[in-house]
Amino acid sequence: MRPATLLSEPRRRLLLGSLFAAGAWTIGLGPRPAHAQPKPPQVVDPSVPGFGVWLRFEGPALTLLTNVTEMGQGTPSLLAAIAAEELGLPLERIKVEMAPIEPRFDNPFTDSYLTYGSIGFRTAYATLAPVCAAARDMLQRAAATRWSVDAAECTLREGQVTHAASGRQLPVSALLAEAAALRPPEKPSPKPHEQWTVLGQHRQRTDIPAKTDGRMAYGIDERQPGQLHAAVLHGPGFGAKLAALDERPAKAIRGVRKIVRLPGAVAVVADSWWTALQATRKLKPRWEPGPHAKLDSDTHAAELRAAVQAGRGDAFPKRLDARLDEAAVTTALAAAGTNALEQLYEFPFLAHAPLEPLNATVRVDRDGAEIWVSTQSQSDTRAAVAKALGLATERVQLHSRPCGGGFGRRLEFDCAVEAALIAKAVPGLPVKTIWSREVDMRAGFYRPASAVRLRLALGADGLPTALRADMAGARIEDYSGVAGEPENDLPDFASSMAWLGQSYALPAIHLAFTKLDRGVPLAYWRSVGASQNTYCLETMIDRAARSRGDDPLAYRRRLLAGEGPQPRRALALLDALAARAGWGQALPAGHHRGIALFEGNRAVAGHVVELAVTGPGRFKLVKIWAAVDAGWVGNPDAVRAQLMGGTVFGLAAALYGEISFAQGEVREGNFDAYRLPTMAELPPIDLLVVGNGERPAGVGEEGVPSIAPAIANALFAVTSQPVARLPLTRAGWRT
Repeated sequence: MRPATLLSEPRRRLLLGSLFAAGAWTIGLGPRPAHAQPKPPQVVDPSVPGFGVWLRFEGPALTLLTNVTEMGQGTPSLLAAIAAEELGLPLERIKVEMAPIEPRFDNPFTDSYLTYGSIGFRTAYATLAPVCAAARDMLQRAAATRWSVDAAECTLREGQVTHAASGRQLPVSALLAEAAALRPPEKPSPKPHEQWTVLGQHRQRTDIPAKTDGRMAYGIDERQPGQLHAAVLHGPGFGAKLAALDERPAKAIRGVRKIVRLPGAVAVVADSWWTALQATRKLKPRWEPGPHAKLDSDTHAAELRAAVQAGRGDAFPKRLDARLDEAAVTTALAAAGTNALEQLYEFPFLAHAPLEPLNATVRVDRDGAEIWVSTQSQSDTRAAVAKALGLATERVQLHSRPCGGGFGRRLEFDCAVEAALIAKAVPGLPVKTIWSREVDMRAGFYRPASAVRLRLALGADGLPTALRADMAGARIEDYSGVAGEPENDLPDFASSMAWLGQSYALPAIHLAFTKLDRGVPLAYWRSVGASQNTYCLETMIDRAARSRGDDPLAYRRRLLAGEGPQPRRALALLDALAARAGWGQALPAGHHRGIALFEGNRAVAGHVVELAVTGPGRFKLVKIWAAVDAGWVGNPDAVRAQLMGGTVFGLAAALYGEISFAQGEVREGNFDAYRLPTMAELPPIDLLVVGNGERPAGVGEEGVPSIAPAIANALFAVTSQPVARLPLTRAGWRT
């Protein structure tokens, strides 16, 4: 690292002071609070002169700092809209930059600097709207003091502070010094949702032009002076160790600089990545197999089935949901007798497969390390790189780049750590490590494979009296590097998703999890366990409805008849989706519909699918309707894009998605085997976005879980046979 890139604390304070002297002003929130339950942070930061850290005014322009990673969702445009809404600034004057990787910029809701779980707009609004509201209040008070009027009579619009009664105006830039001298309000008041004029409107995203014409620079585009390139060859399976290596054929290739031996891998550093990749194919390694070298998908699936059939898993604690009651479930299932429905479901491992393969550029020298990387977990990645290099964390500088897709895979830092170890072998020179698509897909970190045995007791009226789900698989938290305190009484975090907190009338629930780990590295996947559990719940709901001869929509409406705002939201979304899709209208011969809902991250989402059976075991998707209630909608077009992306992501998993193993190795290495639907294969997708909540809700993951069960329910309407295994090709269905 260049000596000037790391600053001592006194030098940092000196530069911060010079920032004010030069006429740039910062307004922001204080340090992250220390508490178990996330709360919005306090506005006043006594450690920073003036206002704080998140907003930086420079004349008429504003730079907004953010800790939300851009992964394609267009969050920077939405953050700029928050500032424009609260401060009355034109959007073209607002620039958004990634904040430094420092504890004071951690997300106070996660106690870390990372982006996941649909938290972008939700947490950014909770943090930045009060910050901007405080700035507005201070500017109004500064203007009021100048004009000797009431601050409530001063308004901000188009970069001007105006006193309507006298017609006086001042540009915001003329009031910065006076406003900065004021104390921020203890409880700033963002504009009421009903008064939004910028947020909630259809607007062109500012990131689209650069993404369209190639100007957007991702991590894989990094160019540093003197940069070298590295490609990696990993051992077969997981846990393999290098026993011997003949480097000579690779070293004979012109442009090869160094062969680097790593734990479970070998890297080639060369003048170009293509040269490095070709050289890895010339290496002649001998590997010692890992502890799970004989892992086989069919054997593993049989183990999972046996585990859930045994029903001896650890129970989830009652504190999660008052309906968790094993004794009541056991009694209800016995009372239901033949009215109890049962199904065993099976789900495969899934890859994240972001368009931009994993990569990182790193320089290591006597002063420390510098890393340029597309990541969702900046603070965890920085800490992991520091640990791997034996450095203090403050001696590692991380430059966060936009991601060409993340889906949870870029929460992990394995590639970045590997890149740092490679760069250490050529000190002083930046080295860009890129994992090829095959390495990216085979090097681990997948959505877990699982099995679920689901039992649903029905009463005399046909409605559920109890639900029991026995689940088996490995735990993501045993592998993921995402920082956080595990809940020791929770058998598996992902396995609780979609069962609890939803609005269906399920009087008693029992959830149990059996840990069955075969050494496959796991990571959080877009919508995580909801992608599996929603499938089980929604297909079983359809089965319960049809067992009574009920329409699946009408049956769900009965299950959502409870009191309270959340059941009402879910019912309203269900009705709006059904109306949009024309549910109940006559269909052409051979056409069938399926419907499914999902609740999570304060949102409600759902899909209706129309398909046509084209032959034995074959169908064609005719149309998809997707809907989401996103609470407060910051930009309807951005939400529509997220809903579309989530739908296609979930559709790919439903139709084709599977990572399988033979002799411990991943069979699928690229998109020829791990298929994605093409544009030509996609039917028309009708998108419905509504906002009925009392605060912002998630949208990034919410389009994923309900598309697969909607398809399965349409197929169930064809054959009356449940589709209990994914992908659909494993259940005998093809498009």
